Amino acid sequence: MTAAPRRRTYRRSAFIWYVSKYLVLAFCKVWFRHRAEGVGQIPASGPVLLVANHASYLDPPLVGISIRRCVGFLAQAGLARFAPMRWWMAQVGVTLIDRNAPSKDAMRLVLEQLEAGEVVGLFPEGTRSRDGAVAPFRSGIEFLVRRTGAVVVPVGIDGAGRAYPRGAWLPRPLRIVVRFGAPWPADRVLAPGGLEALRRQVAELARAPLAGAVGGPAGGPADVPAGGPADVPSGGPAKAPD
Repeated sequence: MTAAPRRRTYRRSAFIWYVSKYLVLAFCKVWFRHRAEGVGQIPASGPVLLVANHASYLDPPLVGISIRRCVGFLAQAGLARFAPMRWWMAQVGVTLIDRNAPSKDAMRLVLEQLEAGEVVGLFPEGTRSRDGAVAPFRSGIEFLVRRTGAVVVPVGIDGAGRAYPRGAWLPRPLRIVVRFGAPWPADRVLAPGGLEALRRQVAELARAPLAGAVGGPAGGPADVPAGGPADVPSGGPAKAPD
């Protein structure tokens, strides 16, 4: 007998997703001179993890508008206190989680989307970077890849942290480029040192230094770890944007 399909706890309106996408894309093209590179490397079907650096509130929409497929994200429930915003985020496939929710709950939601063959955007540093450096990645990526066999696509977001950094009230009209690297098969991510190699490639794509490294990819001085408290325990997957 064929097993009954698992009931989904996430949802998305394709109509609202695409309307929202192209409205945001139009704004970003004008205000940030947004450009996406390497989009053709993203698989057209099957589960995909987009693993990106995180320096700004702009990062999730920038990733979402840059590719053809719909992208799912996790977000802290505190970002949707305003009821219309909460409704809209649900319609475009953003799953809201409580800041204090156990990491296994967030992991289950991401697994569910990947098992359905979806694309999920992850920001595995744990919080937005204060200085643009790419902090160490959390180990949840390895768990997700091992369970689902998802392809991992490294993503570098170059300029969002300068255009709309932590503490800023309004975004500045600075150029932002979103770069997609070649897909990584599961065995490459799970190989010894694979997660750190993935972090290095994300940093290279973002033209950003590695936190804690001397003379990172951007050729900068010694860096310090990105600040801010972790919102998902260290065993969990990528954080929900904070």
